[in-house]
Formats: sequence, C-alpha cells, structure tokens
Amino acid sequence: MRLIDSHVHMDRVAGEDILRMAWGGVEVGIIPTPHLMSGLFYPRTVMELWEKTLNYMVKYAASMGINCFATLAVPFYGITSEGYEECLKELPGFLKEKRVVGIGEIGLDTGNEHELRLFKAQLAIAKQFNMPIIMHTPTPRQPQTPEVTPQIIDVLKQEKFPMEKAVLDHSGKNTIPARLASGAVTGLSICYDKLTAEEVADIVIHNPEKRDMLIIGSELGYGGAGHLSLVKAAWAMRMDGMPVKEIERVTWDNPKRIFNLPVK
Repeated sequence: MRLIDSHVHMDRVAGEDILRMAWGGVEVGIIPTPHLMSGLFYPRTVMELWEKTLNYMVKYAASMGINCFATLAVPFYGITSEGYEECLKELPGFLKEKRVVGIGEIGLDTGNEHELRLFKAQLAIAKQFNMPIIMHTPTPRQPQTPEVTPQIIDVLKQEKFPMEKAVLDHSGKNTIPARLASGAVTGLSICYDKLTAEEVADIVIHNPEKRDMLIIGSELGYGGAGHLSLVKAAWAMRMDGMPVKEIERVTWDNPKRIFNLPVK
C-alpha cells in the first residue's frame, strides 16, 4: 500500500523512527508549521522555522526515504502584534519555494478576535496563491470544540474559500458528522488526544460516500509509536477487508490531489 502522511511534525520524530515510517510504507509526508510557538519570539524566529523546515527537515527526511513537502503559516501565538504583520508580509515570498504545497496550520483554537483576524488574513493569501490549507481545530476534549469547529466552517464559507482545498484537521469523533457535512476535507488525525488508528479505519470503512474527502495524518509523530500510526490505520483497514485500492484513496490519491503533489 502507498502511504502519504498528510500531517506530520517531523521535527518531533527521532531519526530512527523516521526510518521505521519509511520501512512501514510511508513514502511522502507533509510538514505543517505548528500553530503555537512557546514563549515570545521575534518575526525572524518564525522565518527561521520556515527555513529550517525547507532546508533541513525536508532534506533530512529524504535521506531516510520519505519525500517531504511543507505547508507554512504564521503561528497563532508567540510573537508581538507588530511581528504578526511582518510575518504576514514575508509569507508570500516563502510560498514560492518549490517544496511548499499549502498554508497551515491556520484556523481557530478559542475563536477570539486575534485568531480570527490571523485566520482571515491567511485565507486571503491562500486564495491569492490558489493553495490548499491545513486547519488547526480545537482538540476533541477541549470544552470550546463544539462551538469553535462550526465557527471555522462558517468563516470558510463567509470568506468564499474553496472547500475542496480546506483540510479540517485534528478530527475527533464528536465533530466527525459536522466535518463530513461541511464540504471540506476531513483530516483524520491519529494522535493520543484525537483518534486511534482503529477509530480512523472505522470512519473510513463506514463512510464510503465520503472517501474522496478524507485524508489521514499521524499528527505529532510521538507517543505510543505515533510515527507508525498511519501504517497501523492502513493495516486495520486491510484486516477489516477493505481492498487496497480503496485504502489508497485516502492514504495516497486524495492527499496527492488536494495538495497537488508532484509524486508518481
């Protein structure tokens, strides 16, 4: 089976675990900018993170057999208000790099005015560059999740962003129906605080009419063999009798199409 990990923070994965991902069949990865940077940083720090992703992490993963691309974004928190403006001004230049395939993580966590302004500003840039987006949404157990997830969907529609290019990531079971009904791509996130590999397999199996709008990511890539979570989900689908061609719709065909990946 061919596997694209549609959301993996490679900087959180040890070198030997990247090898295990490759041995397990992960051929391609998409590395998003994290939504949060701890502490107070200057705009240059954000740009150094973008440069590190493109000039180091992509090449490091390639040396172990995984062909990686990136989505870049301005994190929600961690820099001064003036710094956000500088980062938004510099972001378009970085989007021209050949390994950049989208913008993300963007979106909302608490849904406050700062997050909303930053979200809309980056949606506008994504529309300008005709790029897909990876959206951070609150994790399933956060109390604001039932309100903020529909708010994100409403903003996408208000801003007339093409839903087929919008990946609603960080899925949990409690918001799956709203995500599937939204018209956006549902990112099934295998992580300790979101979905298990078995839960992901179950969602794919029981929503055949929605399979063209489902993709899978291992998220942080740590904790409980998280680096192998996509491999485990594919294995679970196979063990439940799903044909390889159908598994590859969500593990290969869809992310390749949505992010316009130059892979064969």
